[in-house]
Amino acid sequence: MSVAPARKAALAVLKRVRERSAFGPETLDAVLRASGLDGRDTALATRLAYGALQTLGTLDEAIDRFCDRPASLEDGVRDALRLAAYELLFMRTPARAAVHEGVDAVRSVRAAASGLGNAILRRIAAEADTFPWGDPATDDAALARATGHPLWLVQRWVEELGRERATAALYADLEPAPLFLWANPFAGTVIEALDALTEDGAAPTSAWLPRCIVAGDAQAAVRGAAVARGLALVTDAAAQVAPLGAAVPGGVVVDVAAGRGTKTAQIQAACIDAGEPCELFALDLHEFKTQVLTRRMHDLNVPQVRAIVGDATTLDDVAGIPQLGSADAALLDAPCSGLGSLRRRPEKRWRVTPEDIERLAVLQSNMLAETARLVRVGGRVVYSTCTIGRRENQDVVNAFLSGADGGFATVDIAPIVGEAWAGDITAEGWFQSVPASGGPDGHFVAVLERVK
Repeated sequence: MSVAPARKAALAVLKRVRERSAFGPETLDAVLRASGLDGRDTALATRLAYGALQTLGTLDEAIDRFCDRPASLEDGVRDALRLAAYELLFMRTPARAAVHEGVDAVRSVRAAASGLGNAILRRIAAEADTFPWGDPATDDAALARATGHPLWLVQRWVEELGRERATAALYADLEPAPLFLWANPFAGTVIEALDALTEDGAAPTSAWLPRCIVAGDAQAAVRGAAVARGLALVTDAAAQVAPLGAAVPGGVVVDVAAGRGTKTAQIQAACIDAGEPCELFALDLHEFKTQVLTRRMHDLNVPQVRAIVGDATTLDDVAGIPQLGSADAALLDAPCSGLGSLRRRPEKRWRVTPEDIERLAVLQSNMLAETARLVRVGGRVVYSTCTIGRRENQDVVNAFLSGADGGFATVDIAPIVGEAWAGDITAEGWFQSVPASGGPDGHFVAVLERVK
Protein backbone atom coordinates (compact mmCIF):
# COMPACT_ATOMS: atom_id res chain seq x y z
CA MET A 1 0.00 0.00 0.00
CA SER A 2 1.31 3.48 -0.86
CA VAL A 3 2.23 6.10 1.73
CA ALA A 4 -0.28 8.93 2.20
CA PRO A 5 0.91 12.12 0.42
CA ALA A 6 1.36 14.23 3.57
CA ARG A 7 3.39 11.53 5.30
CA LYS A 8 5.44 10.95 2.16
CA ALA A 9 6.34 14.65 2.11
CA ALA A 10 7.20 14.65 5.82
CA LEU A 11 9.37 11.57 5.33
CA ALA A 12 11.23 13.33 2.52
CA VAL A 13 11.89 16.30 4.81
CA LEU A 14 13.35 14.09 7.55
CA LYS A 15 15.56 12.31 5.05
CA ARG A 16 16.98 15.52 3.55
CA VAL A 17 17.57 17.15 6.92
CA ARG A 18 19.36 14.02 8.13
CA GLU A 19 21.46 13.40 5.03
CA ARG A 20 22.42 17.01 4.33
CA SER A 21 22.43 18.46 7.86
CA ALA A 22 19.94 20.88 6.35
CA PHE A 23 17.63 23.33 8.10
CA GLY A 24 14.08 22.16 8.64
CA PRO A 25 12.05 25.22 7.50
CA GLU A 26 13.89 25.67 4.21
CA THR A 27 13.79 21.94 3.51
CA LEU A 28 10.07 21.77 4.24
CA ASP A 29 9.38 24.74 1.97
CA ALA A 30 11.27 23.10 -0.88
CA VAL A 31 9.49 19.76 -0.44
CA LEU A 32 6.07 21.38 -0.22
CA ARG A 33 6.65 23.50 -3.33
CA ALA A 34 7.40 20.36 -5.32
CA SER A 35 4.65 18.22 -3.78
CA GLY A 36 1.47 19.80 -5.10
CA LEU A 37 -0.33 19.02 -1.82
CA ASP A 38 -3.65 20.68 -1.03
CA GLY A 39 -4.08 22.87 2.03
CA ARG A 40 -5.13 20.09 4.37
CA ASP A 41 -2.25 17.79 3.43
CA THR A 42 0.19 20.71 3.53
CA ALA A 43 -0.84 21.44 7.12
CA LEU A 44 -0.47 17.78 8.10
CA ALA A 45 2.91 17.42 6.41
CA THR A 46 4.11 20.58 8.16
CA ARG A 47 3.00 19.39 11.57
CA LEU A 48 4.50 15.94 11.09
CA ALA A 49 7.84 17.17 9.78
CA TYR A 50 8.25 20.02 12.27
CA GLY A 51 7.04 17.92 15.15
CA ALA A 52 9.31 14.98 14.39
CA LEU A 53 12.34 17.26 14.00
CA GLN A 54 11.54 19.07 17.26
CA THR A 55 11.15 15.87 19.27
CA LEU A 56 13.72 13.78 17.41
CA GLY A 57 15.74 12.61 20.41
CA THR A 58 12.63 11.74 22.37
CA LEU A 59 11.27 9.74 19.45
CA ASP A 60 14.56 7.88 19.14
CA GLU A 61 14.48 7.13 22.85
CA ALA A 62 11.00 5.62 22.45
CA ILE A 63 12.00 3.60 19.40
CA ASP A 64 15.12 2.27 21.10
CA ARG A 65 13.13 1.45 24.22
CA PHE A 66 10.93 -0.96 22.27
CA CYS A 67 13.47 -2.30 19.77
CA ASP A 68 15.65 -5.29 20.64
CA ARG A 69 18.50 -4.19 18.35
CA PRO A 70 18.16 -0.41 17.79
CA ALA A 71 21.64 -0.05 16.29
CA SER A 72 20.59 -2.29 13.41
CA LEU A 73 17.78 0.03 12.25
CA GLU A 74 18.37 1.53 8.81
CA ASP A 75 18.28 5.33 8.82
CA GLY A 76 15.33 5.53 6.45
CA VAL A 77 13.38 2.98 8.48
CA ARG A 78 14.07 4.99 11.62
CA ASP A 79 12.73 8.12 9.90
CA ALA A 80 9.47 6.32 9.13
CA LEU A 81 9.24 5.09 12.71
CA ARG A 82 9.89 8.60 14.01
CA LEU A 83 6.88 9.99 12.16
CA ALA A 84 4.59 7.27 13.49
CA ALA A 85 5.99 7.60 17.01
CA TYR A 86 5.36 11.35 16.88
CA GLU A 87 1.75 10.70 15.95
CA LEU A 88 1.33 8.21 18.78
CA LEU A 89 3.08 10.17 21.54
CA PHE A 90 2.51 13.83 20.68
CA MET A 91 -0.45 14.03 18.29
CA ARG A 92 -2.35 11.24 20.04
CA THR A 93 -3.43 9.82 16.68
CA PRO A 94 -5.51 6.65 17.23
CA ALA A 95 -3.12 3.72 17.52
CA ARG A 96 -4.62 1.69 14.69
CA ALA A 97 -4.25 4.53 12.17
CA ALA A 98 -0.79 5.60 13.29
CA VAL A 99 0.60 2.07 13.29
CA HIS A 100 -0.96 1.28 9.92
CA GLU A 101 0.44 4.42 8.29
CA GLY A 102 3.79 3.90 9.98
CA VAL A 103 4.14 0.34 8.72
CA ASP A 104 3.29 1.52 5.20
CA ALA A 105 6.02 4.16 5.49
CA VAL A 106 8.55 1.59 6.71
CA ARG A 107 7.58 -0.74 3.86
CA SER A 108 8.15 2.08 1.34
CA VAL A 109 11.74 2.34 2.59
CA ARG A 110 12.53 -1.33 3.17
CA ALA A 111 9.81 -3.92 2.62
CA ALA A 112 11.62 -6.54 4.68
CA ALA A 113 11.56 -4.25 7.72
CA SER A 114 7.76 -3.88 7.84
CA GLY A 115 7.32 -6.69 10.36
CA LEU A 116 9.91 -5.19 12.70
CA GLY A 117 8.34 -1.76 12.28
CA ASN A 118 4.93 -3.15 13.10
CA ALA A 119 6.24 -4.76 16.29
CA ILE A 120 8.00 -1.61 17.48
CA LEU A 121 5.04 0.66 16.78
CA ARG A 122 2.58 -1.66 18.48
CA ARG A 123 4.77 -1.66 21.59
CA ILE A 124 4.95 2.14 21.55
CA ALA A 125 1.19 2.34 21.05
CA ALA A 126 0.60 0.05 24.02
CA GLU A 127 2.56 2.43 26.27
CA ALA A 128 1.46 5.74 24.70
CA ASP A 129 -1.20 6.42 27.33
CA THR A 130 1.47 6.53 30.06
CA PHE A 131 3.88 8.77 28.12
CA PRO A 132 6.09 10.59 29.16
CA TRP A 133 6.74 7.67 31.51
CA GLY A 134 7.16 9.75 34.63
CA ASP A 135 5.89 12.94 36.27
CA PRO A 136 7.15 16.07 34.47
CA ALA A 137 6.40 18.11 37.58
CA THR A 138 9.13 16.36 39.53
CA ASP A 139 11.14 14.24 37.05
CA ASP A 140 13.50 16.10 34.69
CA ALA A 141 13.74 13.12 32.34
CA ALA A 142 9.96 12.94 32.03
CA LEU A 143 9.82 16.71 31.45
CA ALA A 144 12.44 16.34 28.71
CA ARG A 145 10.40 13.60 27.04
CA ALA A 146 7.11 15.48 27.39
CA THR A 147 8.51 18.59 25.73
CA GLY A 148 10.91 16.97 23.27
CA HIS A 149 14.16 18.50 24.55
CA PRO A 150 17.57 17.03 25.42
CA LEU A 151 17.83 16.16 29.11
CA TRP A 152 20.96 18.28 29.65
CA LEU A 153 19.12 21.37 28.37
CA VAL A 154 16.06 20.73 30.53
CA GLN A 155 18.21 20.29 33.63
CA ARG A 156 20.09 23.51 32.89
CA TRP A 157 16.92 25.56 32.37
CA VAL A 158 15.23 24.14 35.46
CA GLU A 159 18.27 25.03 37.55
CA GLU A 160 18.65 28.54 36.12
CA LEU A 161 15.05 29.60 35.49
CA GLY A 162 13.23 27.63 38.15
CA ARG A 163 10.94 24.71 37.34
CA GLU A 164 7.80 26.75 36.72
CA ARG A 165 9.30 29.22 34.27
CA ALA A 166 11.44 26.55 32.59
CA THR A 167 8.44 24.25 32.17
CA ALA A 168 6.38 27.01 30.56
CA ALA A 169 9.24 27.79 28.14
CA LEU A 170 9.77 24.13 27.28
CA TYR A 171 6.11 23.54 26.45
CA ALA A 172 6.01 26.80 24.47
CA ASP A 173 8.84 25.42 22.34
CA LEU A 174 6.44 22.73 21.09
CA GLU A 175 3.99 25.28 19.73
CA PRO A 176 4.16 27.15 16.42
CA ALA A 177 6.09 30.39 16.78
CA PRO A 178 3.98 33.54 16.45
CA LEU A 179 5.01 35.90 13.68
CA PHE A 180 6.03 39.34 14.92
CA LEU A 181 6.84 42.29 12.69
CA TRP A 182 8.25 45.77 13.03
CA ALA A 183 6.54 48.65 11.27
CA ASN A 184 9.25 50.39 9.25
CA PRO A 185 8.84 54.17 9.72
CA PHE A 186 11.08 54.87 6.74
CA ALA A 187 8.43 53.32 4.47
CA GLY A 188 5.24 54.46 6.19
CA THR A 189 3.40 54.90 9.44
CA VAL A 190 2.34 52.15 11.82
CA ILE A 191 -1.26 52.68 10.71
CA GLU A 192 -0.23 52.23 7.08
CA ALA A 193 1.62 49.03 7.96
CA LEU A 194 -1.39 47.70 9.86
CA ASP A 195 -3.72 48.61 7.02
CA ALA A 196 -1.48 46.95 4.43
CA LEU A 197 -1.16 43.80 6.54
CA THR A 198 -4.92 43.74 6.97
CA GLU A 199 -5.36 43.92 3.21
CA ASP A 200 -2.93 40.99 2.93
CA GLY A 201 -5.19 38.96 5.22
CA ALA A 202 -2.59 38.83 8.00
CA ALA A 203 -5.01 39.85 10.79
CA PRO A 204 -2.44 42.13 12.48
CA THR A 205 -2.63 43.63 15.97
CA SER A 206 -0.25 45.89 17.86
CA ALA A 207 1.84 44.28 20.60
CA TRP A 208 4.37 45.21 23.32
CA LEU A 209 6.36 48.05 21.70
CA PRO A 210 5.01 50.99 19.65
CA ARG A 211 6.03 49.57 16.26
CA CYS A 212 5.64 45.90 17.16
CA ILE A 213 2.93 43.95 15.35
CA VAL A 214 1.79 40.33 15.68
CA ALA A 215 0.24 38.62 12.67
CA GLY A 216 -2.77 36.43 13.26
CA ASP A 217 -2.10 34.71 9.94
CA ALA A 218 1.65 34.29 9.56
CA GLN A 219 1.59 32.85 6.04
CA ALA A 220 -0.54 35.70 4.74
CA ALA A 221 1.89 38.18 6.26
CA VAL A 222 5.13 36.73 4.86
CA ARG A 223 3.58 36.33 1.42
CA GLY A 224 1.85 39.70 1.40
CA ALA A 225 2.58 43.11 -0.06
CA ALA A 226 3.34 44.84 3.26
CA VAL A 227 6.44 42.71 3.84
CA ALA A 228 7.40 42.76 0.17
CA ARG A 229 7.25 46.56 0.12
CA GLY A 230 9.24 46.92 3.33
CA LEU A 231 6.38 48.44 5.31
CA ALA A 232 6.85 45.68 7.88
CA LEU A 233 9.97 43.66 8.69
CA VAL A 234 9.80 40.19 10.19
CA THR A 235 11.52 40.18 13.59
CA ASP A 236 10.62 38.79 16.99
CA ALA A 237 9.06 41.13 19.52
CA ALA A 238 11.84 40.57 22.07
CA ALA A 239 14.47 41.17 19.36
CA GLN A 240 13.16 44.73 19.09
CA VAL A 241 14.43 45.58 22.59
CA ALA A 242 18.20 45.76 22.01
CA PRO A 243 18.22 48.58 19.42
CA LEU A 244 16.41 50.88 21.87
CA GLY A 245 19.38 50.74 24.24
CA ALA A 246 21.84 51.69 21.50
CA ALA A 247 19.98 54.72 20.16
CA VAL A 248 21.87 58.00 20.59
CA PRO A 249 20.29 60.75 18.48
CA GLY A 250 22.91 62.79 16.67
CA GLY A 251 25.66 60.50 17.96
CA VAL A 252 28.03 57.92 16.52
CA VAL A 253 26.70 54.37 16.83
CA VAL A 254 28.24 51.06 15.72
CA ASP A 255 26.13 47.98 15.05
CA VAL A 256 28.54 45.06 15.50
CA ALA A 257 27.75 41.74 13.79
CA ALA A 258 24.99 43.58 11.96
CA GLY A 259 23.99 40.77 9.59
CA ARG A 260 21.18 41.83 7.25
CA GLY A 261 20.61 45.04 9.19
CA THR A 262 17.18 44.70 10.78
CA LYS A 263 18.48 46.01 14.11
CA THR A 264 20.46 48.64 12.19
CA ALA A 265 17.22 50.06 10.83
CA GLN A 266 15.65 49.93 14.28
CA ILE A 267 18.54 51.83 15.86
CA GLN A 268 18.20 54.63 13.34
CA ALA A 269 14.43 54.77 13.76
CA ALA A 270 14.81 55.07 17.53
CA CYS A 271 17.33 57.87 17.08
CA ILE A 272 15.01 59.81 14.79
CA ASP A 273 12.15 59.27 17.22
CA ALA A 274 14.33 60.88 19.90
CA GLY A 275 15.25 63.90 17.81
CA GLU A 276 17.69 63.26 14.95
CA PRO A 277 19.46 60.46 13.09
CA CYS A 278 22.78 59.11 14.25
CA GLU A 279 25.92 58.44 12.24
CA LEU A 280 25.50 54.68 12.01
CA PHE A 281 28.20 52.14 11.17
CA ALA A 282 27.21 48.51 10.48
CA LEU A 283 30.06 46.01 10.90
CA ASP A 284 30.00 42.39 9.80
CA LEU A 285 32.64 39.74 9.22
CA HIS A 286 31.24 38.67 5.84
CA GLU A 287 31.37 40.91 2.79
CA PHE A 288 28.27 39.38 1.22
CA LYS A 289 26.25 40.28 4.33
CA THR A 290 27.40 43.89 4.21
CA GLN A 291 26.38 43.97 0.54
CA VAL A 292 22.94 42.64 1.46
CA LEU A 293 22.70 45.17 4.30
CA THR A 294 23.64 48.06 2.01
CA ARG A 295 20.96 47.07 -0.50
CA ARG A 296 18.37 46.61 2.25
CA MET A 297 19.07 49.98 3.83
CA HIS A 298 18.64 51.59 0.42
CA ASP A 299 15.44 49.69 -0.33
CA LEU A 300 14.03 50.39 3.15
CA ASN A 301 14.96 54.10 2.95
CA VAL A 302 17.13 53.97 6.09
CA PRO A 303 19.47 57.00 6.08
CA GLN A 304 23.08 57.49 7.20
CA VAL A 305 24.24 53.88 7.39
CA ARG A 306 27.78 52.90 6.42
CA ALA A 307 28.49 49.16 6.04
CA ILE A 308 31.96 47.89 6.97
CA VAL A 309 33.58 44.49 6.56
CA GLY A 310 35.74 43.37 9.46
CA ASP A 311 36.44 40.98 12.30
CA ALA A 312 34.86 42.17 15.54
CA THR A 313 37.41 40.21 17.58
CA THR A 314 40.31 42.30 16.20
CA LEU A 315 39.06 45.85 15.71
CA ASP A 316 42.57 47.25 15.32
CA ASP A 317 42.63 45.62 11.89
CA VAL A 318 39.26 47.00 10.71
CA ALA A 319 39.35 49.96 8.37
CA GLY A 320 36.59 52.53 8.35
CA ILE A 321 35.22 52.17 11.87
CA PRO A 322 35.11 55.15 14.25
CA GLN A 323 38.25 55.80 16.26
CA LEU A 324 38.42 53.54 19.28
CA GLY A 325 37.04 55.28 22.35
CA SER A 326 34.97 57.76 20.35
CA ALA A 327 31.60 56.11 19.67
CA ASP A 328 28.53 57.08 21.67
CA ALA A 329 27.08 53.57 21.56
CA ALA A 330 27.74 50.12 20.17
CA LEU A 331 25.36 47.20 19.82
CA LEU A 332 26.82 43.70 19.85
CA ASP A 333 24.20 41.20 18.71
CA ALA A 334 26.51 38.32 19.47
CA PRO A 335 26.65 34.95 17.68
CA CYS A 336 24.97 32.49 20.04
CA SER A 337 23.42 29.04 20.37
CA GLY A 338 19.98 30.36 19.44
CA LEU A 339 18.29 28.37 22.19
CA GLY A 340 15.74 31.13 22.69
CA SER A 341 14.27 30.64 19.23
CA LEU A 342 14.00 26.85 18.98
CA ARG A 343 10.41 27.09 17.76
CA ARG A 344 11.75 28.54 14.52
CA ARG A 345 14.54 25.96 14.05
CA PRO A 346 12.96 22.60 14.87
CA GLU A 347 16.13 20.54 14.38
CA LYS A 348 18.43 22.82 16.36
CA ARG A 349 17.78 21.58 19.91
CA TRP A 350 19.27 18.20 19.00
CA ARG A 351 22.34 19.71 17.32
CA VAL A 352 23.56 22.16 19.96
CA THR A 353 25.79 20.64 22.64
CA PRO A 354 27.15 21.92 25.96
CA GLU A 355 30.55 22.10 24.27
CA ASP A 356 29.10 24.44 21.64
CA ILE A 357 27.88 26.75 24.38
CA GLU A 358 31.30 26.85 26.03
CA ARG A 359 32.95 27.65 22.69
CA LEU A 360 30.42 30.38 21.95
CA ALA A 361 30.82 31.93 25.39
CA VAL A 362 34.54 32.38 24.74
CA LEU A 363 33.81 34.05 21.39
CA GLN A 364 31.12 36.25 22.93
CA SER A 365 33.48 37.37 25.69
CA ASN A 366 36.15 38.28 23.17
CA MET A 367 33.70 40.21 21.01
CA LEU A 368 32.24 42.08 23.98
CA ALA A 369 35.68 43.14 25.20
CA GLU A 370 36.57 44.43 21.73
CA THR A 371 33.23 46.15 21.21
CA ALA A 372 33.68 47.97 24.52
CA ARG A 373 36.84 49.58 23.15
CA LEU A 374 34.71 51.50 20.67
CA VAL A 375 32.85 53.68 23.14
CA ARG A 376 33.82 56.87 24.94
CA VAL A 377 33.37 57.62 28.62
CA GLY A 378 29.64 58.00 29.06
CA GLY A 379 29.01 55.83 26.01
CA ARG A 380 27.04 52.60 26.02
CA VAL A 381 27.63 49.02 24.96
CA VAL A 382 24.55 46.89 24.40
CA TYR A 383 25.15 43.13 24.59
CA SER A 384 22.40 41.02 23.03
CA THR A 385 21.73 37.34 22.27
CA CYS A 386 18.77 35.23 21.17
CA THR A 387 19.46 32.50 23.70
CA ILE A 388 18.61 31.38 27.22
CA GLY A 389 21.11 30.36 29.85
CA ARG A 390 23.60 32.01 32.14
CA ARG A 391 26.72 30.79 30.35
CA GLU A 392 26.14 32.89 27.23
CA ASN A 393 24.40 35.77 28.94
CA GLN A 394 24.85 36.66 32.60
CA ASP A 395 28.20 34.90 32.91
CA VAL A 396 29.61 36.70 29.87
CA VAL A 397 28.48 40.10 31.14
CA ASN A 398 29.58 39.49 34.72
CA ALA A 399 33.02 38.36 33.56
CA PHE A 400 33.30 41.46 31.40
CA LEU A 401 32.30 43.78 34.23
CA SER A 402 34.77 42.10 36.58
CA GLY A 403 37.56 42.37 34.02
CA ALA A 404 36.86 46.00 33.20
CA ASP A 405 38.29 47.23 36.54
CA GLY A 406 35.18 49.23 37.32
CA GLY A 407 35.24 50.95 33.96
CA PHE A 408 31.70 49.86 33.08
CA ALA A 409 28.43 49.77 34.99
CA THR A 410 24.98 48.40 34.23
CA VAL A 411 22.28 50.76 32.99
CA ASP A 412 18.86 49.59 34.18
CA ILE A 413 16.99 48.60 31.04
CA ALA A 414 13.52 48.91 32.60
CA PRO A 415 13.03 52.63 31.78
CA ILE A 416 14.22 51.97 28.22
CA VAL A 417 11.75 49.20 27.40
CA GLY A 418 8.77 50.30 29.48
CA GLU A 419 6.18 48.48 31.58
CA ALA A 420 5.21 45.94 28.92
CA TRP A 421 8.43 44.03 29.63
CA ALA A 422 8.48 44.45 33.42
CA GLY A 423 8.29 40.71 34.01
CA ASP A 424 11.43 40.10 31.94
CA ILE A 425 13.79 42.44 33.79
CA THR A 426 16.37 40.62 35.91
CA ALA A 427 17.56 41.65 39.35
CA GLU A 428 20.67 43.13 37.69
CA GLY A 429 18.57 45.39 35.46
CA TRP A 430 19.10 43.27 32.35
CA PHE A 431 16.45 41.88 30.00
CA GLN A 432 15.78 38.14 29.68
CA SER A 433 12.68 36.84 27.97
CA VAL A 434 11.90 33.16 27.49
CA PRO A 435 9.65 31.53 24.89
CA ALA A 436 6.02 32.09 25.81
CA SER A 437 2.86 30.54 24.44
CA GLY A 438 1.65 32.99 21.83
CA GLY A 439 4.45 35.35 22.84
CA PRO A 440 8.04 36.29 22.01
CA ASP A 441 11.18 34.16 21.87
CA GLY A 442 13.98 34.09 24.42
CA HIS A 443 16.32 37.09 24.17
CA PHE A 444 18.89 38.64 26.49
CA VAL A 445 19.97 42.30 26.56
CA ALA A 446 22.36 44.12 28.88
CA VAL A 447 23.09 47.84 28.57
CA LEU A 448 26.50 48.80 29.94
CA GLU A 449 27.92 52.34 30.30
CA ARG A 450 31.58 53.28 30.29
CA VAL A 451 32.06 55.28 33.49
CA LYS A 452 35.81 55.82 33.31
